[in-house]
Amino acid sequence: MRFAHFADIHIGSWADDRLAEASTKAFTKAIDACIEKAVDFILISGDFFNTSLPSIDRLKEVTSKLKELADRGLPVYVIPGSHDFSPTGRTMLDVLENAGLFTNVMRGSTNDDGKIQLRFTIDKKTGAKITGIGGKKGMLDKHYYEHLLLDSLEKEPGFRVFMFHTAIEEFKPAGLDQMDAVPLAMFPKGFGYYAGGHIHRVFERKVDGYGLITFPGPLFPNSFDELELIGNGGFYIVEVSGRGEVNAKYHPVIVHNVFAISVDAEKKTPDEVTEELMASIGQKEFFNTIVLVRVAGKLRSGKTSDIGFRQ
Repeated sequence: MRFAHFADIHIGSWADDRLAEASTKAFTKAIDACIEKAVDFILISGDFFNTSLPSIDRLKEVTSKLKELADRGLPVYVIPGSHDFSPTGRTMLDVLENAGLFTNVMRGSTNDDGKIQLRFTIDKKTGAKITGIGGKKGMLDKHYYEHLLLDSLEKEPGFRVFMFHTAIEEFKPAGLDQMDAVPLAMFPKGFGYYAGGHIHRVFERKVDGYGLITFPGPLFPNSFDELELIGNGGFYIVEVSGRGEVNAKYHPVIVHNVFAISVDAEKKTPDEVTEELMASIGQKEFFNTIVLVRVAGKLRSGKTSDIGFRQ
């Protein structure tokens, strides 16, 4: 069995015209790679779109690619993310699912005691059993975990995948330690693969009693800080052997090259800062490159507008 795991695609996330198509291009490149690698199915762990009702132009491109997958018989399984979520309940994910372009695996019911019983979606080709919990803004999804019936999920036979769109308390990355999260104890145990989303960092760990937990991060960074930190995004391709061994390999998706410049302007003049900026690019020639410029500090004299940023 071989499958792909995407998360945090955020179609339409950039307002800048020069970057507006980056997330769509990343999605297209990732899908082409999945077709080339002959994966059996694709998982998308939330935040497919940056808003619940994306622009028509972006939607046309994405729908065309999803239609290609459907025509090839390559299924896509999704859960909603906090950006896909809409308080009105109206989201583009419902439209695309009704068109047969993917399956939302967050399915279940609530019993008389208010407990949530999730149902599995079974992949026809591989027999993999997939379920999960989507994300909501303000960590409203934590309610689902607090009321989740774990016993039946843990007793289900076969290879199981749990998709989720939240931070895990025990595995919050450095710099995000104040982020709201769900403790691992609220997750069902014994699944073969835990397909995470929401955290824009790449993370992979096998946990005793659970299985392989991964976060692929975004397919394309969604902010200046993310471009500085990770440069480009990517996704996982997961291989499951006949003996049930699970291994995930991270595949970067390069849409643009990224070159970061950082200058300490403390006690310097605008001319000195400009010289440092120009020296940092030297004789380099940039092609298809996002150049990030970060300058911080209190100048000794002059004004910030005197620095040759436009130059």
